[in-house]
Amino acid sequence: MPHAAHSNVTYTIDRGVAHVEIDRAEKLNSLTREVFEDLVEVGLALRESTEVRAVVLSGRGRAFSAGLDFTEMSRLAEEGTATTSAEAGAGSESPTEGAVDVGERLGSARALAQKAVHVWSLIEVPVIAGLRGPALGGGMQIALGTDIRIAGPDVQLSLMEIKWGIIPDMCGTQLLPRLVGPGTAKKLIATGEAIGAEEALRIGLVEELAEEPVERALELAADIAGKSRSALVWAKKLVDLSYEADLATGLDAEQEALASLIGTDEQRKVVTDRLAAMAKRSKG
Repeated sequence: MPHAAHSNVTYTIDRGVAHVEIDRAEKLNSLTREVFEDLVEVGLALRESTEVRAVVLSGRGRAFSAGLDFTEMSRLAEEGTATTSAEAGAGSESPTEGAVDVGERLGSARALAQKAVHVWSLIEVPVIAGLRGPALGGGMQIALGTDIRIAGPDVQLSLMEIKWGIIPDMCGTQLLPRLVGPGTAKKLIATGEAIGAEEALRIGLVEELAEEPVERALELAADIAGKSRSALVWAKKLVDLSYEADLATGLDAEQEALASLIGTDEQRKVVTDRLAAMAKRSKG
């Protein structure tokens, strides 16, 4: 079971499933610049791994993430600019070794905090968030960057930035409307209202409820990891494409995907294994 640790984020890989955890349980996994950097670095490492077929993202302890650490919020108020912005760190004599370069784009994102959200969409395979306890502000926005969200009964979700005189700046204004629609997104952002698991499921913010959301996320990831990796990669790519391409482009991409998958050694093995399993069940 490969294991890697940063000071704020850890991950393991077991049978094709990577489990990433924000590791600041004593601070309810609140977010600092260092957490953002670790999330980006871990996400990029998993993006390069052909071993990984599914990813679970969670927080250690009783929270997914309570949002931006108060020290960062105080710095934002004092300096008048977010430490998570593209300009953060400008003028410093030398970057921290291994630190993420916030001046360069990562996919569509330039600001560091946006990268910590957007990096999960750049991973080729499905990413599942297991949400328990607070998932507030930046914590909720990180969850928005995943593909599937599973919420526990104690989850509290809120984009609370309006209460601090700012707006959700970690992809939240762009990702939330895709899940819940523009009207509901505007309401949640403008009020900073916190909602629980049942309401989150009703409006489409999460896909599933579970008593033990992290365990359920790992179970779902294990099931996904048993599928063809090439098909998983194409499935995620095609669904994401539907948000930005016209129908003709999407349909052409479907056919391109099919042509690249069918008849390969991987696809033939999947068919053989499935037929054998069906035959075994029929014999009873």
